[in-house]
Amino acid sequence: KLDRMPRTIPASFAAEWGEWCGQQGIRGKFSLVPFPAGVGRVDRDFPGFPERELRDWLRVVRDVIRPGFDITPEMLTHTRVVDLKTWSLTEEWEQGEWVNPPLELLTDYIAAALQLLRNAGIECEGVTSPGAFGKRKEEAYARAILEASLRVNRNPRPFYFLWLVHDRVPDVPLRHVDKAKGAAIASIVGCAGDWFGGTGYDESKADLFLTEDLQRGRAIEVLKQEQPCVLVGHWPCFFANDQVGFKVLKTVKRRLDAYDPDGTRTRWMKNSEIAHYWMARELAEILPEPGGLRVRSRFPTANFTLSLDRPLRRARVNGLDLKPVRSRRDFREGSFLVEGSQTYLAFRLDSGETALSAGV
Repeated sequence: KLDRMPRTIPASFAAEWGEWCGQQGIRGKFSLVPFPAGVGRVDRDFPGFPERELRDWLRVVRDVIRPGFDITPEMLTHTRVVDLKTWSLTEEWEQGEWVNPPLELLTDYIAAALQLLRNAGIECEGVTSPGAFGKRKEEAYARAILEASLRVNRNPRPFYFLWLVHDRVPDVPLRHVDKAKGAAIASIVGCAGDWFGGTGYDESKADLFLTEDLQRGRAIEVLKQEQPCVLVGHWPCFFANDQVGFKVLKTVKRRLDAYDPDGTRTRWMKNSEIAHYWMARELAEILPEPGGLRVRSRFPTANFTLSLDRPLRRARVNGLDLKPVRSRRDFREGSFLVEGSQTYLAFRLDSGETALSAGV
């Protein structure tokens, strides 16, 4: 039903979508193409379109969507490659043909995408690949993103979104790690297809994510393995064809709530939060010492979690008591939970050294 694809999606729908996601606690990442199809720049104007619509869109992104979502460029145009010297469009396409730019040009290109959004008041934690952009030179691509993020936003720990996998449980690969400087880049991997559909290219079916009986679906497969479960939807899918994708999202969220009614098995996170947690998990050094342990890391994160093979009566982090809780429903940053012979601790991990003392 591509004849029903709208020319634009109004800012009013973006506000409705973002407000609903905020009310539901949904978090993730949201792409804003800086120079869509070469029509206009988000930090300037869009010739032939009302100036107010761009202002409203940017306001919605900044004030409504950004609190729960990382905002990323999906490179510059999502269509043809831009000549940065003239800002004219070339004959090559970002989504697959532009595979061999030198590292310096690739870095400049990604930096330009980040800079346009920064000019519009949006600082980005990472980037999204348009199509296959970066797949055939992933190591260079990851290096270019890291360098561009440092240049534009002074961010030494960005992420990128490139891969979708259907035949295995995804993890979070880290590249270009420098433990001494606290620098790395994380690849956030989607675990499902775009089954929000709505554009005529993809299925639109909630059951593919999670069936009504809560027993089957790709989300269940991944959640049971306690790995990041990143669902992917293309923005037009949520609005096109009577908002079919938005309806699927609402169904999936309702089923996830039924699957985890007390919030003990799932936690919605931004992509950057997943990246930062994974960096801390993989790169922190845990050093036992009398009466506790010490965590050494240049990779800070919220909700850092440890388990100890003994029950504790009390626990302190950097001299501050953690609160004892009695259920996983109440277990969160700043607390500890004893279950049988295991103790789970959750606290904010800052850069440097964190001292944990334990009382048995």
